[in-house]
Amino acid sequence: MSSKRDRENSVKSLQPKLRALPDTPGVYLHKDKKGKVIYVGKAKRLSQRVRSYFQSDEHMVSKTKQLVRRIDDFDFIVTDGETDALVLENQLIKEYRPRYNVRLKDDKQYPYLRISLGEAFPRITVVRRIAADHARYFGPYTDARAMRETLKFAAGVFQVRTCALDLPEQTIPRPCLDYQIGRCSAPCVGLDTQTAYRRKVRQLVLFLEGANKELIRGLHREMANRSAALEYEIAATIRDRIGKLEKTITRGRTIAGLRGNLDVSNLARDGRDACGVILRVRRGKILTVHHFHLVDQLASDLSAIQDQLLREYYPRAGDIPAEILVAQPVNDPELWTAWLSQLRGKKVRLHRPQRGIKNTAVEIAGANAAVRLGERRTREITTQYRKVTPADVQLQQQLDLQTLPATIECFDISNFQGRETVGSLVFFKGGKPLKSRYRRFRVRTVSGPDDFASMREVLERYYRRLADRQERPADLVVVDGGAGQLGVARAVLTQYGFHQVELLGLAKKEETIHREDRTLNLPRGCEALRLLQRVRDEAHRFAITYHRLLRDQKTTASALDLIPGIGRIKKLSLLHHFGSLAAIRAADAEQLGQVRGINRHDVASILAFFAGETQPDPPKER
Repeated sequence: MSSKRDRENSVKSLQPKLRALPDTPGVYLHKDKKGKVIYVGKAKRLSQRVRSYFQSDEHMVSKTKQLVRRIDDFDFIVTDGETDALVLENQLIKEYRPRYNVRLKDDKQYPYLRISLGEAFPRITVVRRIAADHARYFGPYTDARAMRETLKFAAGVFQVRTCALDLPEQTIPRPCLDYQIGRCSAPCVGLDTQTAYRRKVRQLVLFLEGANKELIRGLHREMANRSAALEYEIAATIRDRIGKLEKTITRGRTIAGLRGNLDVSNLARDGRDACGVILRVRRGKILTVHHFHLVDQLASDLSAIQDQLLREYYPRAGDIPAEILVAQPVNDPELWTAWLSQLRGKKVRLHRPQRGIKNTAVEIAGANAAVRLGERRTREITTQYRKVTPADVQLQQQLDLQTLPATIECFDISNFQGRETVGSLVFFKGGKPLKSRYRRFRVRTVSGPDDFASMREVLERYYRRLADRQERPADLVVVDGGAGQLGVARAVLTQYGFHQVELLGLAKKEETIHREDRTLNLPRGCEALRLLQRVRDEAHRFAITYHRLLRDQKTTASALDLIPGIGRIKKLSLLHHFGSLAAIRAADAEQLGQVRGINRHDVASILAFFAGETQPDPPKER
């Protein structure tokens, strides 16, 4: 109550400041009680956007409530337009690193390959920042090993220098080691002319741009010209260069049917962690794959994470193509298009494909993102290895789950005409049953065939125990049933503090999947649906098995339970030896004495009991 009162007092104190907000584009900064910036956002109209945080939180989603509870003050900066607000927002996020903004997990400067085209004898070097000079930049390379391999190959094939000499002013008396091992043509000692050297540099640029066909054609022409001029040694060198290039180019990854230059973006998310991938496709081939790991404390939707990926990558990009493919709807697409076009200096099209080869390319980017995220999670989690299967990835994408469902637990209820109601829990990890986590429940408080009440009892008993032990549920909770069972499950999960756990219901007849906001049907035969069916069917089998066990126990309850000294083991031994209660009743002392575990006192008790038996009813199960 006191926190609610503090919140109301804080909002009252900010009312004059809220009334003074301008009705213009800009950036706002939310602060906590210590004055620390915890969130930065942009707005078309500052007055409308900022005031929305200080209204009733009745209709706010839970992730926004987390932020709002911590806001104690705010600042704002007016900008000339929405594009300027987008740029400033990015700068402020980098400066303050607010807790509740989506941001890079490892906010570091990635390396680029720089070719100093403004020099008489350009060189290729590794740098961490893009400068406003006359050089060409390729990158950023999020995989440093791939960058080093590219640099090593380029130096060996094109013989472009990597040294720091200022040519032609600076010279040295003899060639360095790079010339001796074939990685430089040694223009520093006059062994290569400026014209021939710059031709090699142009070829290197074509290679890094992915213009391989144009590059190979040019080299073939040059080789023919050298041969015609009887310069056979130079022609042989060019022939060797063509061979190395063709060997490398054939290993390049292609997407059949994809043409031109474009970037392909997609994401994978696991709770608050996400990985964004950018495939740089040039001339129809995947030239490089850039991946960025992001963290999101508010567990926002994928569109917000995608926005931050675009914001992080493209100011650093060495080149921006005319078309960028994205997997999620973009917030304010006109604003993003204008910003990207401004960065490129030419028009950029931001496109979300729905079908066809471009949609296939987006799916490939998503698969790469899932693999990268899985690799990182495996490295981070040392105590529990989370094996993620393709079905898990497909299930997350099809159902828009925030977490990769590496672990799944499923509940089922079984009864016979309202009697002997039982519940079962099965647990799957990495697509396989983990039987040490199976649980079965005998419903105690419900009489009659009431599946909703029975499901509530089972869930309460299980999640109460988890909460007491401070343990977590599985990544995905499945209940056998429809909207009714789903509502019961969500209420119980929320009751015990597990409100963020992903939940769904799976109905048997139509294989309809029930989510809290919608129902859907996955394509028949897809891996995601097969996984859900396997989990649901295993829960049903486990429940039926327990139900039959209880019925068998009740059926075998007999007069033997009333004989003094005859417990469960001796009763089973007698039944196993004679086969039926009637055969035991007809046996004499000698026959009874032959049963394993039955002593002479037991024989006397059995004979005495059946001699005075009045056909008692079997005892009621306790």
